[in-house]
Amino acid sequence: MFLTVQKDTNHRALILLSSGALLGIFLALIAPRWMVYQEQDVIASVNNSVIDQQQYHQALLLFSQEKRHTVTNTDRILVLNKLIEEELLVQYAISIDALRKDPITRQRILQTLLDTLQNQSFDDTQTVQNATLRDYISQLRENATITRLSVTAYVDPSDIEKP
Repeated sequence: MFLTVQKDTNHRALILLSSGALLGIFLALIAPRWMVYQEQDVIASVNNSVIDQQQYHQALLLFSQEKRHTVTNTDRILVLNKLIEEELLVQYAISIDALRKDPITRQRILQTLLDTLQNQSFDDTQTVQNATLRDYISQLRENATITRLSVTAYVDPSDIEKP
């Protein structure tokens, strides 16, 4: 009988140890993401892309400027849902490689980016205020890895058949 009790105790201890180890591994995996979300004042997460308070407040401010009455809780939810839908569409466009495959999308994004670069800083770490756009593009070139094909590989535009 003593042998049976000891086996049960060892079995329980092994189960508790295994459960604790699994819980520890789970917490170790989830903690970094949770900490990132906490640090950024995240309002929502869409497939691991965050919508932070700054984005939300900016969208809410734009929404409130178009409205005559004060913003309600329903309006706040509407704005957040629009931001989530926007992120889903951006993720979809990235997944289908729309920037590379759709010339209209590419043209609009490039024009918007160029306008942004000419009018203000792109983000807190990249400013173009003290440099011209040409200087900024030169700086991007210096940091890029560019491989060119031989000149004979290029096609003369006059040789391309038009549909």
